[in-house]
Amino acid sequence: MSKLALISDVHGNLPALEAVLAELDKHSPDHWLCLGDVVGYGPFPSECIDLIRERNIPTVMGNHDAGVAGKLTIKHFKDPNKKLIVLTQDILSNDQKEWLSNLPYKIAKTDKEQDWLAVHANPQAPKKWEYVDSAIKARKMLGEIEEKLCFVGHTHIPGIVSDQIGVMNFNKENKFLINPGSVGQSRDGDYRASCCIIDLEKYDIEILRISYPIEKVLTGLYKMGFSRAEAHRLLRY
Repeated sequence: MSKLALISDVHGNLPALEAVLAELDKHSPDHWLCLGDVVGYGPFPSECIDLIRERNIPTVMGNHDAGVAGKLTIKHFKDPNKKLIVLTQDILSNDQKEWLSNLPYKIAKTDKEQDWLAVHANPQAPKKWEYVDSAIKARKMLGEIEEKLCFVGHTHIPGIVSDQIGVMNFNKENKFLINPGSVGQSRDGDYRASCCIIDLEKYDIEILRISYPIEKVLTGLYKMGFSRAEAHRLLRY
């Protein structure tokens, strides 16, 4: 029971989510985690929520989830995403919005097999939605938590940082921050979906990049009333 599949920042991108889940299934993970932002930016929020729930994937709350659920002011967002957040609120059922509203800000697991903390942004102040977007911030954060591994999303950029300068290889001695990147809206110049598989027994980690039919997402945004320029901006494509 040692393989953990990490996904984050799905952002209403159903084609990307379906492609990522199909690829991760090939690795036969024992555990799954979603690091938040199931909604926002993409045209299929309802379908993405349903798919995450059907698979019973433990999920933490992201800032877009909080915005749609009414736990974060809409002023936090900028157009065209602000417009999409409002449309998402209209699209989702009350049950789906309640599910978003009840997502935890953190999930932790500490036993003989697993020792990790999962959060969307900075675990020291998860409701402030601060980006852990540098090695300096990552090492400071790792020094303030008890868990060996900290899983974060939010930046949409995959990466692995140890608590010690110069340590590059994933190992049992050091603490690590792990960001699986974004399923639905990558921001590192590679437009493919990003996710991560971790073998906690062998202490092996792999960031996976998966292609998906992005034109289906663009078409979905057009149907919602977004212009071509707005749709490309929402996907950063």
